[in-house]
Amino acid sequence: MKTIVTKNAPEPIGPYSQAIAATGLVFVSGQVGKNAVSGEMINDTIKNETLQVMNNVKA
Repeated sequence: MKTIVTKNAPEPIGPYSQAIAATGLVFVSGQVGKNAVSGEMINDTIKNETLQVMNNVKA
């Protein structure tokens, strides 16, 4: 099991990691639509929030 930490994605807003890699899987539960650069929550539409979450996961 490996804890994944990056400055390219927002810090977790709770007591958990940005991601965990284990047995060929990556767990990213708890990701939110927060822009890592501006700190702004992107939640005006579900589409934009989902796009931001996916960008955070890519980071």
